[in-house]
Amino acid sequence: MTAEPALWARDFETFFAESHARLLAQLIMVAGSREDAEDSLQEAFVEAYRVWDRIAGYELPEAWVYRVAVQRVWKAARRRRRGRERLPDLPVPVRASPEQSAEAREVLALLAALPPRQRITMVLFCLHGWTQSEIAKALRMTRGGVAANVSKARATLREALDMAADDTTGRDPFVAAPDPSGIGRFTPAGPPGPAGPSRDPVVTALRTTEAWLRAALQAAPETREQARAALARRLEE
Repeated sequence: MTAEPALWARDFETFFAESHARLLAQLIMVAGSREDAEDSLQEAFVEAYRVWDRIAGYELPEAWVYRVAVQRVWKAARRRRRGRERLPDLPVPVRASPEQSAEAREVLALLAALPPRQRITMVLFCLHGWTQSEIAKALRMTRGGVAANVSKARATLREALDMAADDTTGRDPFVAAPDPSGIGRFTPAGPPGPAGPSRDPVVTALRTTEAWLRAALQAAPETREQARAALARRLEE
């Protein structure tokens, strides 16, 4: 049997179509490189397909795929000291203003230029709501190392984006922001964490940029179709 009928038979095709743009946007933020994000996501989808009978029953199977992809990004990042320092090749969302697009691209450029440890820990912590302990376990770092890298990355973004210091936000900078989607967290069962507006300017900038990325990817369905074809070829190997 080829991969194609199996994808349809197990409803994996629908899962892939509905989650691809969202997951890719999240992973570009983590990886600082579209190429690394796409490679890691494809590997995670291959693994998900192989255990689909099990994870299809999770309330958020995307969380499982996301965690696997993050670990692939981390392995790739450890082979390089810094990101690739180039912007992802993306279309501009139709409804985005020039100012919104400029701001999103500035944040993406800053993320790509961060050392991988700083970028990955900050995105997981500030944007997707992982705790320091969860990040430390997933990346095999110490909790203190996670805190230090998050702090350095936040300071870089605050300075580059001319943001106010943390103590003016009324929020503890070392309390992770809730992930509105619940997908960033590895929670195979159970409801997402509480959502709500953030007063943290770093979190706001990251969320706005991720939303821009997701809109850009959804505006280019050929991206998903190319990824789908590549995935089918991998599954047939």
